[in-house]
Amino acid sequence: MSRVLVIGKIHPAGLEILHGRPGLTVIALEDPGAPVPPGEIARADAILIRYGVLSEEAVRAAPNLRVVSRHGVGCDNLPVAALSARGIPVTIVGPVSAVSVAEQVIAMMLAASKRLGAYDAAVRAGNWSIRDSIGTFEIHGKTLLLLGFGRIGREVAQRAVALGMRVLAHDPGVDAADMRSAGVEAAGDWHARLPELDFLSLHVPLAPSTRNLVDAAVLERLKPTAVIVNAARGGLVDEEALHRALTTRLVDGAAALDTFAEEPLDANHPLCRLPNVILSPHSAALTREASMRMGVVAAQNVLAGLDGTLDPALIFNRRALEAIPDRAVSKA
Repeated sequence: MSRVLVIGKIHPAGLEILHGRPGLTVIALEDPGAPVPPGEIARADAILIRYGVLSEEAVRAAPNLRVVSRHGVGCDNLPVAALSARGIPVTIVGPVSAVSVAEQVIAMMLAASKRLGAYDAAVRAGNWSIRDSIGTFEIHGKTLLLLGFGRIGREVAQRAVALGMRVLAHDPGVDAADMRSAGVEAAGDWHARLPELDFLSLHVPLAPSTRNLVDAAVLERLKPTAVIVNAARGGLVDEEALHRALTTRLVDGAAALDTFAEEPLDANHPLCRLPNVILSPHSAALTREASMRMGVVAAQNVLAGLDGTLDPALIFNRRALEAIPDRAVSKA
């Protein structure tokens, strides 16, 4: 008899897969604010985690743990190094939310360019004359830089090109020919391209090298009307520097943010008071379709981890596991 601990509410289709496995006990903790009983972690053979942080201490106290399945693609809430040292695979759901996130990025760009939030509020307040401010602009013909050209970046590029935008991309792992085939121009030194940009969209993971990637120096070089979009990871943007910029030289620009350095975002955060900021609650991937796919793949990863049949493409710490002597990581 194996036990799987599910931390956070997942789609019923994912739970159905887990409950359908004979001999598997499923403990589901759906309240994101409730503490996770240490005893449940200690008894788990598998953990499927959506919310919260799994500590290194908790992992050490789980002698039977064989797989940790992340309900998403970012693993900054997991002690990956400690899990890798024990030979425990950490899995992700892959590109199941790429379309949803890409659509959110495009929606935020359009909302910023058309000032949908401000115009909606004005109409509700009886300020019909806001239409005469001519404060909106077209995105057709504008220049977008994608920092990161993975699955989501490519989906954004496809839609932006279809809307008539000029799209640049920077990703050291993707060659210029590949970008050209997608209708995108390789940016080269992206810092040098900042003065050209109308939109800057982030599509990189959070790591020591990318924390505060968009800082005061970057913001200083952007056009005064530029729009910064972050639907990737909180911590990629220096939020204090962004607030200063949006109230001074970028007052005619905007930011559209789905992720934040600390979540949930405090309602008293200074960014919440700015009219040129569009906010969403880290929900870009949480469409009905993507939520179902994430739940299903996360559950399938649990079973594959217990069976030893994981897809290598979905193992976040694959390289670390491959470096362990006599350990093979292969797809059955």
